Amino acid sequence: MPTLLDVARAAGVSTATVSKVLSNTPYFTEATRAKVMQAVDELGYVPNLAARALSSGKTHIIAVVFPYVYDALFTDPLVLRILEGIEAELTKRGYNILLSTPRLRESGPDTHYTRLIRSGYIEGVIALDSVPMASVLEIVRQRKMPAVAIGYHPNTYSIRSDDHQGGQLQMEHIIRLGHHKIGIIASDESLHFSIEHRLRGLQHMAEQHGLSYQQMPRANGDFSIDSGAKAARQLLTEHPDLTALLCLNDRMAMGAIQTAQAMGRQVPDDLSVIGYDNIPLSMASSPALTTIDQQAPELGRIAATMLFEVFDGKQPATATLPTTLIVRQSSSHVLVNNY
Repeated sequence: MPTLLDVARAAGVSTATVSKVLSNTPYFTEATRAKVMQAVDELGYVPNLAARALSSGKTHIIAVVFPYVYDALFTDPLVLRILEGIEAELTKRGYNILLSTPRLRESGPDTHYTRLIRSGYIEGVIALDSVPMASVLEIVRQRKMPAVAIGYHPNTYSIRSDDHQGGQLQMEHIIRLGHHKIGIIASDESLHFSIEHRLRGLQHMAEQHGLSYQQMPRANGDFSIDSGAKAARQLLTEHPDLTALLCLNDRMAMGAIQTAQAMGRQVPDDLSVIGYDNIPLSMASSPALTTIDQQAPELGRIAATMLFEVFDGKQPATATLPTTLIVRQSSSHVLVNNY
């Protein structure tokens, strides 16, 4: 196996220069960097990460933590969109991702996760930290490890989407279209803090327009398409006069559209449906889904940027990203002869 010394000789530089170039240390000319990387490619040199960590105190590995709280985690496009933003920023800076999906209990994350945090193998943590049951960053804070939270649990450095604003935008849009008979497809607030904030946004805007939020029928799903379909069937069976469904994620909205159409309701002529998240599939839905964009890739990218600022000794301020209403074909004005 080629060694660091072999690379240095082939590039005509010192081993210290090779090491610094491979660690993405600045202050080298592009010509020097190019010579080193050419020697690395020609020799097939693979850095020993463990040895590098021992000598430098850096592993160039960041733990990205998504608590496993429902079965659809790995099929959730929103999770992948956030990860997309994180990965792009880490890769640009020469860092690798270690994905962790701890199971949560009221006492905290599982022992596999706590062992990882105590291992000294990672330099920092980016965590989706919005499950009310427990914070995945508590043990990280105890060890004084650099960390950024995406979500609502208290943390020194954090970023979140403006879920309250997103709920307001959903309700405002449907009311402006003339709808008053509105159903809500949500999820149990114990699954995610964002649900509580979105519901508060819905309530605030409904009451601002003189509507009774408490009288709006609600059914819960678990963020999946199937659960949205079941919730929609329940609501439309028990309340056939509904003219609109506000869904707190896109996949439940797509399930709601499928059920409505199977029950003979045309979307949007007989029933308007609005989602939340603006996942890529929302554009391919039939009809294309009106939804709320919470800038998921940007959430991930900014979280990663904040972590590197912490590495540099800075103190980035907590950030809240605004949401945007994306109007497509699944919502329209209420018809006079509607249900």
